Amino acid sequence: MKKKVLDFLKNSGLNLDCDEVLTLLIKGSSLTEAQAETLLVEYASQFNDGKHDTVSKASIRGVSKGAYARTKAQAINNIRQSIYTIMLLRYLGVLTDEGLARLMEVAEKLGKGEIKEGLELLHSMTWRDITT
Repeated sequence: MKKKVLDFLKNSGLNLDCDEVLTLLIKGSSLTEAQAETLLVEYASQFNDGKHDTVSKASIRGVSKGAYARTKAQAINNIRQSIYTIMLLRYLGVLTDEGLARLMEVAEKLGKGEIKEGLELLHSMTWRDITT
């Protein structure tokens, strides 16, 4: 991530410097790094009493207002599609309750800072873990 973005995030209370987990999760997600940066800038700007308009948020990322808006829209669309994919798999019975619970367990561990345990569980999961 760009230094200016990381500095803004840090000043907003989100310290993500050299976060290897973030890098790993972005690479495995349907979001590009630019889209993830944009979403993080959007999220962090909430902690600044709404002082940042689209122009200033675009400036933080070093892009035009239009590029920022497009990247944000693409990110939101990718998230929506990911949610629909999970719902489809659950609806079809491909993703079981147990599989969904395992995914949530990984997310909970990562969210609590139990990085090693969360990543070990994530990397140990197979197709069978979410379908049986």
